Amino acid sequence: MTERMSGAVKRWAAVFAGLLVMRGLLLLQGAMPLYLPGMMVLADAVTALALVLARRLLMPTPWLIAFYAPLIALVYHAAGMHAEFHGSFFRLAHIIQAMDTEFLSSTLSWHFFGYFPFYLLTASAWLYALVDRARPETLPWAMQPAPAALLLFGMLLGYYVVTPSPTYLANNPLMATAVQIPGAFWRATARDEESLLVVQGAETDPAFFLRDQPGQRHTGQPNILVIMVEGLSGAYLPSVARHHGVKPDLALPELDAHLKAHGFSLFPNAVSMQRQTNRGSYAIICGDYPRITTGVPKMTLIASAGRPIQCLPRTLKNAGYRTAYIQAASLSFMNKDVFMPLAGFETVIGREALAAQGVPADGWGADDAPFFAAVAEQIRDLDAGDRPWFATVLNVATHHPFTHEDEALDGEALLIRRARAFELLTDAVGRLLDTLQARGVLNDTLVIITSDEAGGFQQDDDAGKILRNNFGVMALRMPSRGRWPTLAPPETLVAHMDIAVTVLDLLGLDSVSNMIGSSMLHNPQRRPRGLLFGDTYGARSYFLYDHGELVACDETLLRCQQWRFDPSRVFGTLVATDQPPRLNLAARNRIISQASLIRDIGVATEDRYRVAPGVITRRRPYLGGQKLAVDPSDLLEVTVEAQALPETRGRAYAGNLRVVMLDGKSGERLAERAIRVQGIYPITTTLLIPPPRATTVDVNLHWAPDKGGGELAIRSLDVRRKPDPSPLPFEAPALPEVRGVD
Repeated sequence: MTERMSGAVKRWAAVFAGLLVMRGLLLLQGAMPLYLPGMMVLADAVTALALVLARRLLMPTPWLIAFYAPLIALVYHAAGMHAEFHGSFFRLAHIIQAMDTEFLSSTLSWHFFGYFPFYLLTASAWLYALVDRARPETLPWAMQPAPAALLLFGMLLGYYVVTPSPTYLANNPLMATAVQIPGAFWRATARDEESLLVVQGAETDPAFFLRDQPGQRHTGQPNILVIMVEGLSGAYLPSVARHHGVKPDLALPELDAHLKAHGFSLFPNAVSMQRQTNRGSYAIICGDYPRITTGVPKMTLIASAGRPIQCLPRTLKNAGYRTAYIQAASLSFMNKDVFMPLAGFETVIGREALAAQGVPADGWGADDAPFFAAVAEQIRDLDAGDRPWFATVLNVATHHPFTHEDEALDGEALLIRRARAFELLTDAVGRLLDTLQARGVLNDTLVIITSDEAGGFQQDDDAGKILRNNFGVMALRMPSRGRWPTLAPPETLVAHMDIAVTVLDLLGLDSVSNMIGSSMLHNPQRRPRGLLFGDTYGARSYFLYDHGELVACDETLLRCQQWRFDPSRVFGTLVATDQPPRLNLAARNRIISQASLIRDIGVATEDRYRVAPGVITRRRPYLGGQKLAVDPSDLLEVTVEAQALPETRGRAYAGNLRVVMLDGKSGERLAERAIRVQGIYPITTTLLIPPPRATTVDVNLHWAPDKGGGELAIRSLDVRRKPDPSPLPFEAPALPEVRGVD
C-alpha cells in the first residue's frame, strides 16, 4: 500500500511540476501580472490531483497522449490569448462564435501560435508520467475507475462552488474549462426551477426601466454623429483615470487632448453595458438593454426575424433625417448586413463597399487612417443634401489581433501592438475632427464618442477589481452654432442606452418610441435610477443603483455580493460589504427577465400591432405592454412565427405556446389559445380570437415545454382587427397542433 501511495504522490508531483511550467508559459504569453500567486499554485495543485484521480478514466496510453497533448496545449494557448486581451479565460458558451469563419480568418495569424509548441511538449511530458502500467486489481480503491469518477465529479463541483468565476486568471485553464460543464447544468436546472415558484409574482424595480428625459422641445434639427471606437475603455483617458484613481496599463493622453481641444464634455462614470460588439452597439442604436446573460443576442434575433424594428435610426428617419451606418469590418459578421437596415439605416457601408471605393483592408478590415478618411468623405456627401443626417461609425483596427499596417510590430507582444493600434486610432480621430471643423460640419452637428464595449485593462496592484470590463467612455460635443441645452453634471451615471434617449430629448421627440434610458441633458428633476449590465466573458451580471449600491452576481444569479461606492467615482471606490444583496433571487430574475425582452413600439396603426422578436422560457413569459384599440364586435387575427430552442436538440422536443388575450384596461383575461409546438423547426400559424368584449386588448405569451427547459424564439407576433358583421360566439380555448417539417 505504501509503495502504491508513493507512486501516486510521484505522479502528482510530476503533473504538478508540469502545470507550474505551463503556468509560467501562460504568464509570459498573456503578459499578465503575477497577482494572487498562492491561489494560482493552489489551483494547479488541485488540478494535478484531479488528473491523477482521472488517469484510469483518461487511459493515457502513448497513442492517446497524441490526442490529449494537442488538446491541452490548445486549451492553454486559447486561455493565454483570451487573458492577454480580455483579462480572463475563455468561456465554453462562446465556442460557436469562435468557430465563425470570419472570426477565425480575421483573428488568427502565424505568430499567435508561438507558445503552442512549448505547451505541447510540456503537456506530453506530464501526460507520459500518468501512464499507469499497474493492473486494475492492484490499484487502491480510490484509484479504481468508478470511485475515481465520483471523486473527480465532487472535485469539479466543489471547485465550481468555491471559485467566484471559472474565467478568473487565478484558476487553472484545464479546471476552469471542465467546471463550466456542471456550471451549465446548474444554470439549466437549479436557477430555473428555484425561480419558477417566485419570479412570476415578483415585482420589477421600475428604477431599472426608466425613460427619464425632461421633454423640453428645442429648436432646430442638428446633424448627429455617433463614433463607436472598438474596445475603448474610459480608463485609457488619463483625465478619467485620475478621476477614479486607477492606473491602467494603457494611456491615451493625445486622445484626451483632442477631445478637450474640440470642446467635448466627458462623463467619467460611463458604464459599458456588455462585452461583444453586437450587444453594446445594439444598446446604443436601440435604446434598450442588450442580452445581459449568455444567450442569443437581441441583434441576432431581430436579424433572423427579418422584421423592421423601431430603433433610433428609424425614429430619426421618420423625423426627416438621412441615416447612414459605416463600419470598417465586414457587415456579415454578427448579421449587421441584415440588422442595420431593419433598425432604420438607409445607407449601410462595410468592408466590402469600402474596398470597392479603394480603401485597403486586411484582417478584420481597414486601418483607422484610411477608414476615417473615408468616413469624412461619406459625411461630406451626407452634408451636401437638403436634410439633416444621422451617422453611426464603428472602426475595427483596435480589435484583437491589432494587425495594422506597421509590419515591424507583427512579432511584438500583443500589448505593444494594442498600444500602437490605439495611437493610430487617436491620430485618425483627431484628423477627422479637424477636417469636420475646417469644413464647418461641427457647427451644426452633435458628436458623441463612445465605444461598442470596454476593452478592459490590467493593473498590478488591483487585478481582481470588478467592473473593469465595463469601464465605458462617453464624450459629447454640442453644435457650435445656436443655443443648445446644457449637459448633466459630469459625475452623472450614464450608459450606452442613454445615447438614444439623449438624442430624442435634444430633438423634442419625447413620445415616439419605447426606448429607455436617462437623458444626458441637464434635468433638475432627474430620478434615481438602477442600471443592469453584464460581462459575458466573466459570466457576471450587475445590478447598480446610482446612489452607491451594487449587487454583483454570477450568471446563475444564485451567488451574489453587495458592494458600495462613491456615486461620483463609481469605478475607483468599489468596496465589498457584508450586507446581504439588496435584491433577492426573485427580484433579480424578474429584472433579468424583463430586460431580455426586446423593447419596440412596433407598427402603430388603427387596426393592428406587432410585437418585436424575443425569447421566452417557462419562467420568462412575454407580458405585452402594447394596447390595441378594438371594437367589441371585432374578430382578432393572431399570427405567430416561432421556433423552439431546446437545451438538447431533438425531434421529440415539444411544448405548448399559450396566447392569452387581456382587457387592456382591467387586465381581465378575455380569451386564450394554445399552439402545440413539436420539433425544432420554425412554425407559422394563424388563430382567430372571438370578439373580445373590450375597447382595448393586450397580449401575453407563455411557453410550457413538456420536459425540461429550453427557450422559444418568437420571430414575430402580429395581431390584426378583423371586422365581422356576424361575430363568432365565445369558444373554449382550442389547441391546434402545429408541427415543424422534418
